[in-house]
Amino acid sequence: MKRRTIPIAIALLAAVLLTGCDSSARPPADDGVLRIAMSTFSEGTFLPWNGSTGRKFYLDTIYEYLAYVDPQTGQLQPGLAASWEMSPDGLEYRFRIRPGVQFHDGWGELTAADVKYTIDRIRDPRSIAGPASPLRTLIADTATTGRYELLVRLTTPDIDFVLAYLSNALIVPILCQRYVEARGDEFANAHPIGTGPYVFAGQRVGAEIVVRRHRDADRHWRSRPQYEEVRFLAVPEEFTRAAMLKAGEVDLAPINYDSIAALRGAGLGILFLRHNWAPVIRLGGLVPRFPNPDVPWARREVRQALNHAIDKRVIVQSIFHGHVDVVGADFPAPQWAGIEPYPYDPERARQLLAAAGYPDGFRMTVHTFTTNPGAELPIIAEAIALYWREVGVHAEIVPTTWTALRSAWTTGRAKDIAWTHRGLAFAGTLAGLQASVMSSSLFSSFATAEIDEQVRGIGAALDPEERSRRITELGQHLRDEAAAIYIGFADEPYGASRKVGHWPALSTSGTNIDLITGPAR
Repeated sequence: MKRRTIPIAIALLAAVLLTGCDSSARPPADDGVLRIAMSTFSEGTFLPWNGSTGRKFYLDTIYEYLAYVDPQTGQLQPGLAASWEMSPDGLEYRFRIRPGVQFHDGWGELTAADVKYTIDRIRDPRSIAGPASPLRTLIADTATTGRYELLVRLTTPDIDFVLAYLSNALIVPILCQRYVEARGDEFANAHPIGTGPYVFAGQRVGAEIVVRRHRDADRHWRSRPQYEEVRFLAVPEEFTRAAMLKAGEVDLAPINYDSIAALRGAGLGILFLRHNWAPVIRLGGLVPRFPNPDVPWARREVRQALNHAIDKRVIVQSIFHGHVDVVGADFPAPQWAGIEPYPYDPERARQLLAAAGYPDGFRMTVHTFTTNPGAELPIIAEAIALYWREVGVHAEIVPTTWTALRSAWTTGRAKDIAWTHRGLAFAGTLAGLQASVMSSSLFSSFATAEIDEQVRGIGAALDPEERSRRITELGQHLRDEAAAIYIGFADEPYGASRKVGHWPALSTSGTNIDLITGPAR
């Protein structure tokens, strides 16, 4: 394929995502119900240690957090913890739990014992929660020192511990120990109770989850939601989600980038979560836990060649319609926004491949799946494969699911393949590093002893400016090593009806559904 035809081919690939739209949207029903379409419920479970961060949309209406991030300033605010303090050496945190907070359905008052129980369950070896692996490494132990007092000891200093792990930026919500132990995990996993302003009202498994405003919401310590009921609908097809937005059947839904102009033209609002994710291709066999020195990309020159071979700016314009900032990093860290991407240079890519012993290229397999955000991942894989073919690298694209890929990744069955992935934003960059490049993390895809030492040094830096400098240096090192195939930092788009006048979501996640107000347009 001639080079000038690649952008045309990518545009044709992206056209698969186009959504047909009528000229105008129907107004949503004025019934006190907020309807949210999601591409997936992820695991569809309700215990935080039994699934991924993708469940925050619905979990965060039922459960609450020790601290909350102000969506305007990014500063921490007290939550279920009325206050906390860090020891001078950064190794201990003491929390004062807010008294008087009640669990749903008469299960009593929240205490420090519930907080300890939740944190310990999430870092338990059997937990598959997103933060489980770094918390197992970071937390030395937890202890209650009073009915409303909790002590958390760390193995290494971390000045961002509360922001990065215990706030609503991640997924460590607090559960009722008495309820889970009395009813058992299986029951609690399908019938959740928390302390939030919404209570679980029922579900059609895999299709719909319903929460209703708590009967005492007027006296809730944190918020009284405007909407009486929220219905979360599982709608995997983006075409259907866009059609439901136009028909007034849903009020908020993730959409493809190709749908933005048509939905906006139909009178719907378009909201963006700024720098919410980063599309990347990860490479197996590059971690000490599951090494594979025989894959071509075990050589740095090959990884660099794979980065040089793709024209990221064409991909950004053709697939993302410009809503990606091209950056040489694999998750949206503010300290990395200025890291230069690999320039598009297919001739340099061929030279690097030849120097690494692959003058004729090689064959490889790229597994891909859809997720939210990340409906574009399969199209990105196809586009990158077109560019790689021009330098002799032939990539077979294999569709899979996130569940299957996750299992292969964490058990060593992905060490001879590559896969598309979404690098998610973290409230604290150190948390992202601990999850993605530490040898001890199940979800690292590139790790070395040198990087482990650098991450530990970042954690030990109690001066914010020193920490930021070290994070930037590590990001540059990862870029120079070509630890992944980079594209940039993406803004995640949502279509919204007039019921969603204001959604103070965090850029790191689709949370704060209980704070949605409207109409405003």
